[in-house]
Amino acid sequence: MQGAGPVRLDRIGSVAVLVLAHPPVNTLVGPLVRALSEALDTVASDPEVDAVILRGEGRCFSAGADIREAGQVARMAELGALCRKVENLSKPVIAALHGSALGAGLELAMAAHYRIANAAAVLGLPEVGLGLLPAAGATQRLPRLVGAEPALRLLVGGLPLRAPEALALGLVDRVVTEGLGEAALAMAQEHLPTRPTAMLGVGLRDAVAYQAAVAAARAADRGNPLPAPARIIECVEAAALLPFEMGLVLEETAFADLAATPQAHGLHHAFVAERLALMPPVEIAGRSLPALTSLAIWGAEDPAADLALQALTAGLRVALCDPDRARLTAALSRIAAMQEQAVVAGQMTEDSRDAAWARLASDLSFAALHEAGHVADLVLVSPGQSSLGLPAGVVAATMGAAAQGAGITVPEAPGGLAELAIGPGATLDQIGLLAALGRRLGWRVVTVGPGGPVELGLRLALDAAERHLAQSVPPEAIAAALAAFGMGQGGGQGGLRPQTAMPRGGRVLVQTCLAALAAEGARMLADGRARRPCDIDAVALVSGLMPRWQGGPMFQADQRGLLVLRADLRRIEGDPVFAVSPLLDDMIAESRRFADLNEG
Repeated sequence: MQGAGPVRLDRIGSVAVLVLAHPPVNTLVGPLVRALSEALDTVASDPEVDAVILRGEGRCFSAGADIREAGQVARMAELGALCRKVENLSKPVIAALHGSALGAGLELAMAAHYRIANAAAVLGLPEVGLGLLPAAGATQRLPRLVGAEPALRLLVGGLPLRAPEALALGLVDRVVTEGLGEAALAMAQEHLPTRPTAMLGVGLRDAVAYQAAVAAARAADRGNPLPAPARIIECVEAAALLPFEMGLVLEETAFADLAATPQAHGLHHAFVAERLALMPPVEIAGRSLPALTSLAIWGAEDPAADLALQALTAGLRVALCDPDRARLTAALSRIAAMQEQAVVAGQMTEDSRDAAWARLASDLSFAALHEAGHVADLVLVSPGQSSLGLPAGVVAATMGAAAQGAGITVPEAPGGLAELAIGPGATLDQIGLLAALGRRLGWRVVTVGPGGPVELGLRLALDAAERHLAQSVPPEAIAAALAAFGMGQGGGQGGLRPQTAMPRGGRVLVQTCLAALAAEGARMLADGRARRPCDIDAVALVSGLMPRWQGGPMFQADQRGLLVLRADLRRIEGDPVFAVSPLLDDMIAESRRFADLNEG
């Protein structure tokens, strides 16, 4: 055993095992790449080594490159050189995959001569989601292994696949359910020949099918405002037309071009902003979220029924209480109707519906339920009800924005945006249980301050900007400009195609709306409704107010420049939404950007 750095060299007889040891997910940062390159040189020159195994330490093989590292183009060139070194080694190299092998991690594995994977391993190339393409050889090696159609599905779709499907496609050679290390060692001891992926042609054999898949992908991509898919298709097509090394050069050039696009910058910011914004509140950082098994809802006003159904579906015990009999009955009827619709649609079995209904209790008095033994971990109080009079000792929070204490907005379905509002007097119990509720129900929870919600503030600002523009511009022209920009069509999670081309003069209309959003964002930061600009951007993206590739209103303001933003706002008169916040003046005086407020 040698080394205690990011790569460890173990020897088992004549087999060298190179272990990626960069916790928690073995990201291929510069020091690891250079250490692995040096380790490959060592085993290449060792006459006692007959075969090499690449594996990852910890929970996965490698989650890929670290997008936070500066110098993306140079970093990918270094990774590309590493993959060529693996591929050209004169001794067979076996990649043993477990956990996830994503992005550059999968590219490294594809450069190995053989791949063996645990059945639970997940493989994928998600770079298209950042407006990029993988640039360490994936667009040239993957088609050679699996053909054009599966390669394009992985590269353009960006969705991962499990090891058994990868085996069926030919991306991996063997799959085991247990004992991956032993199976990889046995494979290395079989005296297999070297097998550079660059020399393989199994995926290129059917030229007609290959070109048909390329043509179909190109047709499906027509009208896409994101350039990455088209460049991926171009590179995959080149894999069948150009020598391997020329294909790599084309891939490197395409990556450099894409890395400079505004779409890639916006998607990169979206990724970072969402990752920051969706972290647990700083107040409970480092603490384990409490176990949550039961929920009480005090007040059956909307969205109590939706919340109760989501909680029941997630396996929680739910108590729904309201002193108004008609309102309570209506909420229970809505829950029953939604469950019945789910059964008819095949989304729920009758048995699971009955079991969920058995976990639901209701009463006109919360105190009566509490006294009967229906003690809840958390009580959510609807805005129309008062928490006064609740039994002593219960942890209660607001269902919606909170001026005092803590509260959480309720999305219509799992996966939606929830704003966890923390106001004066909020307790750690409230915050922890609300965060646990969001995780249990699959919400995307952004922490905000009191006085929101942030999403509502942004939508009201956009409405005000549209009303201002409508005084002199036809509403259909405003709608067309926003649609061309990607707004108003669910762009947060999908909607990658604009409805129209940008109309003449549309850019000015869009900039006016963006100025209103940024001005409102600055006011939210100043009065504490929002904690950081990245939280505002994440709310705009997750809610679908803006498309991911535009990065969010605060990102857009930084891109255009805060001096320009202030000048735009001062030119526009007639609506308070365009008022300049003192915070904006202070930031300009200090030569700061909104992005600077995300730090620390």
